[in-house]
Amino acid sequence: MTAGNLEVVSELQTEMKGIPITFADLSYCVPVKKKYPLYILKGLNGVFQPGRLTALMGPSGSGKTTLMDVLAGRKRGAGTIEGEVLYGGAAAPAGALKHLCGYVEQFDTLIGELSVDQMLMYTAEMKLPLSLSKDKKRQRVDEVITKLRLEKCRHTVIGNVLKRGISGGQSKRVNIALALISNPMVVFLDEPTSGLDSTMANEVCQILKELVKEGCTVIATVHSPTSFAFSLFDEVMMLQSGGAVVYSGMVTNVKDHFQACGFPFPQGQGYSLPDWLVDTTSGATGEAEVKTQVDFAALWAKSPSSEAYLKAHGEEVQRLKASPVNLKTLPTKGPGQLKALQTLLAYRMMKHYKSPEFLGPRFGDKIFMSLLSMSLYWGIGDKSDVQSMQSTAAVLFFFCALCGYGAAAFVPSLTLERALFFREQADGCYIGVTYYIAKFIEEAVLCTFTSTFFSIIVFFAMNLQGNFFIFAATYFATSMVGIVLAYAVAAVAPTMEAANALLPTYVTTCMYFGGLFIVFDKIPIGWEWYSWTSFLRYAWGALMLNQFKDQDTGKLKVFFDSDGQSMTILEFYNMDEGIMDSVGACLGILAGLCVIFGSLGALGVTYVSHVKR
Repeated sequence: MTAGNLEVVSELQTEMKGIPITFADLSYCVPVKKKYPLYILKGLNGVFQPGRLTALMGPSGSGKTTLMDVLAGRKRGAGTIEGEVLYGGAAAPAGALKHLCGYVEQFDTLIGELSVDQMLMYTAEMKLPLSLSKDKKRQRVDEVITKLRLEKCRHTVIGNVLKRGISGGQSKRVNIALALISNPMVVFLDEPTSGLDSTMANEVCQILKELVKEGCTVIATVHSPTSFAFSLFDEVMMLQSGGAVVYSGMVTNVKDHFQACGFPFPQGQGYSLPDWLVDTTSGATGEAEVKTQVDFAALWAKSPSSEAYLKAHGEEVQRLKASPVNLKTLPTKGPGQLKALQTLLAYRMMKHYKSPEFLGPRFGDKIFMSLLSMSLYWGIGDKSDVQSMQSTAAVLFFFCALCGYGAAAFVPSLTLERALFFREQADGCYIGVTYYIAKFIEEAVLCTFTSTFFSIIVFFAMNLQGNFFIFAATYFATSMVGIVLAYAVAAVAPTMEAANALLPTYVTTCMYFGGLFIVFDKIPIGWEWYSWTSFLRYAWGALMLNQFKDQDTGKLKVFFDSDGQSMTILEFYNMDEGIMDSVGACLGILAGLCVIFGSLGALGVTYVSHVKR
C-alpha cells in the first residue's frame, strides 16, 4: 500500500491515481447569535476509497455539501471544525488540498466568451506547473476532452444569457473537465446531475464511473438520481438533518438495512430505490406522523451494519496511519501570480476587446456625449462673454461628473463574474489582488483610447483653451477614478442592484461639494472636510485652470463677490490660491484618489466574500 501511494504522489502530473480519505468524529458547527453552536455535521466517521464511486445522499440541509467542503479544505468563516481528516493516513499540508482535490460546484461557472478548448487551455495555464511545456499542457487538455466526450463541442463557444452556446449537459462536463486538468487524486462533485434530464444525468454518472475505474477517488452529492445512475455508485453515505449518518456502506446493502429496521420496500408502487430512500428518511412515505418521529441516525448506530462499518473503518484508519502517504511532495502553490496575471490578460482581456457587448458600453457613451456636447457647445471655449464663460465652466464640471455616473457601466464587470471569481480563487488559480490588477489593466488600456477619442472631439470642436494634453490627461485620470470607484462599490455591495444604487448616491454627494453648486468658501464649516475628499473638486479644478489660467478670458473681471467687488472666474470659484491654483497638485491628488479607491477595491475583492461556505 505504501509503495503504491508513494507512486501516486510521484506521478501526480502524469497519471491520475486515487487516495483514500478517512475522517473520524468529524463535526462542524456555527455560532447562532453567540449563544450556542449549531451543528451542521455531528460525529461522522467514514472512509472514501479510491476506485469506488461514492454517493452522498440526504434531504436538503442535511450537510452533504458541507461535508465535501470540510474534506476539500473549502470551509471558511465563523464555523468550527472538530475531528480528524486524513488523506492516505496523513494530514494534508496547508495549501496542498487545492492541488490534491478537484472540486466541481453545483452551478456552472464558465467564461461565456471562450470556446470549450480555450476554457480548458486557460485553466491548464492557471493550474499546471510552469515547468510543464505548452505542448504538454495541450496534450493534457486533449486527454481531458476525450475523456469527457467533448470532441464535438471543442471549438463551440460556451455562451451566456445573451449568446447561445453549448448545452447544459456539455456545460456540466466542461466543469468536470476543469477539475480534472490538474490530475487530482480526489474529485468532489456537488449535485453533478442537477438541472439535467435523465439521459444527460446518466451520461454524467457513466463518465464518473469511468474515472473511478482509473483509480480516482470520486465523491458526489446526489439528490434524486435515476435508478440507472444510482446503480453505478459503489457506496453511499446518507445523512439526515443535523448532519448525522443514517447509513454508510455498499449500495447493494442499503435496502436490506432499512428493511431490517422495519421499513419494507413498497413493491408495485413504482418506487425506485433512490426515491424510496430519500422519501423514507425524510418522512414522506407511509404514515407521516410515525416517520417524522423516527431517529434514523439512532437506528443506524444500533444496527449490525453500523457495528461492522465502524470496525472496518477503525482497522482501515490504523492501517493507513501505519504507512502514511508522503504528502509533503505535493505542491502547495500554483504557477505563481505573475503567470496568473499573464493568463488573465491573454485569455480574458483580449477576448473582451473583441466582444461588442464589452466594448459597446465603454465606447457608446463617449461617442454619444462627445457628439451631443459638440452640437451644443460648438466654439464656445474662447468666447469672453459671461454667459459663455459660465457655460464652459458648467460643461467642464459635467464632463467630470459624467465619469462618475458613467462608471455604472463597469459595475457588472465584477458582480456578474463573482461566482466565477470565487470558484477560481477556491481552486487556487489566483488571489484577489491579481484578479483586480488584471481588471484594472484591462480597463486602463481601453480607457486610454476612449478618453483620447472623447478629448479630441470636445476640445477642438468647442475650441477650448489651454493645453490639450492636460485636458486629455485630466479626463483620463477622472475616468479611471470613476472605474476604480465602481469596482470598489461592486466589491463590497452584496448585489448589483445595491451597487447601482450606492454608486450614483456617492457621486451625487461629490457633486454637491465639487465647487460648482456651492463655491468652496461658502461650504458650511462642518462640511469643509468632505469637500476635500471629492474627486470632482480636483478634476474640475484641473480643467478650469487649464481653460482659464494665463488666458485672456481668465483675466477678465466679470464676476462679483457678495460685496460687489469684481473678480475673475478663477477667483470667483476660489481657484486662485493654494492647492487649487496648481494643475499639477490637482492631478496629483486625483491620481492619489485613484490609488486609494483602487486599493479599497482590491481589498474588497480579496477579503469581502458574498458566498458563505
